[in-house]
Amino acid sequence: MERLIGDWKWGGALDFHTDSSKYNTNEEYHTEIGKLLYDVKYSNNLTMIEKKEKAIILADIASEAIKNLLVYPYLDVIVPVPSSKQRDFQPVYFIVEYISKIVKRRVDFNYIKKIKETPQLKSIEDINERKNMLKDAFSCDLRYKDKKILLFDDLYRSGATLSEIATTLHNKGQVNNVYVLTLTKTKVKQ
Repeated sequence: MERLIGDWKWGGALDFHTDSSKYNTNEEYHTEIGKLLYDVKYSNNLTMIEKKEKAIILADIASEAIKNLLVYPYLDVIVPVPSSKQRDFQPVYFIVEYISKIVKRRVDFNYIKKIKETPQLKSIEDINERKNMLKDAFSCDLRYKDKKILLFDDLYRSGATLSEIATTLHNKGQVNNVYVLTLTKTKVKQ
């Protein structure tokens, strides 16, 4: 597991998104988890059933990791990061729903609200610009005051979105602790 540093008690990514040791100029090589995630989110060659089958594999892998966390017995809820792009199939929501069943923790799809429109951040390279765009973009209520939350996302790039959400959970939601788990992490902050 790759450590994620941010405004949370603990954070980790299951793997890197790509394997740079296998990178050449014509093709990008993903790690096993990175390839599964890429296929689920972006592949046009897969049917919806095939995408869901791969998403279930990711949910199984993530669930095992969650069950191995020291904090696992004390987690109150799993909260997915709101999607930045509307899709017919929302991979993070689908995956986290399966995780919830396996690890026997409730998932709350409505806890974090995005209250400010932001552009997709993958084209913004400057971390400070990302942070400024995300400032006050999220809201939550006090339903998990003094609770332990697992914040779940598919891909960690710069950490700007997760940091802003964690800050919101601490300040507005008054949660006890935020823990973060992502499926993959990019090797560079992009």
